[in-house]
Amino acid sequence: MAKYTEMSDVSENKLSISSPIIREYNGGSRFQNHDTLFARITPCLENGKTGFVNYLNKGEIAFGSTEFIVMRPKKDISPFWIYCLAKDENFRSYAISSMIGSSGRQRVHESYLLLYKIPKVDFSKMIEYHENVTPIFETIKVKNALTEKLTQLRSLLLSRLATLEEGKLTTRKNLECH
Repeated sequence: MAKYTEMSDVSENKLSISSPIIREYNGGSRFQNHDTLFARITPCLENGKTGFVNYLNKGEIAFGSTEFIVMRPKKDISPFWIYCLAKDENFRSYAISSMIGSSGRQRVHESYLLLYKIPKVDFSKMIEYHENVTPIFETIKVKNALTEKLTQLRSLLLSRLATLEEGKLTTRKNLECH
């Protein structure tokens, strides 16, 4: 059993991934914290579906749709930089230009993305970048967790309210019958 992320759990316009479900591992993309999930299939790629994995416990591995390309930084590259690269319009256009397959089911292949040219990395600037954006990514993680808890609480409260209202109606009907 492991956490599973569907394509619908990844948003076009937010970094965090919605609540994964627990299910038996049966194949698919495997990933860990600080990986970026990049949609490989049309129209998800064109719409910008990209998620940053930050919801797992230390050392935990999760899995998801085979329609994700898992982007993981190599040594000395910030995982936050990788996420921002995946959201970059030039990178996305490059990926979209390489899509192959039948209409409506086109996909980009990882091997093509490996050919994308990036400027030479200045590792001192990469360290500075990482230090500057880490608090931003951590704040997003905390706020997303809070939003998830509040959403669960809202559902629970609405469920209990509906049950309470249902009980009042039953009591009222019983009183009217006597």
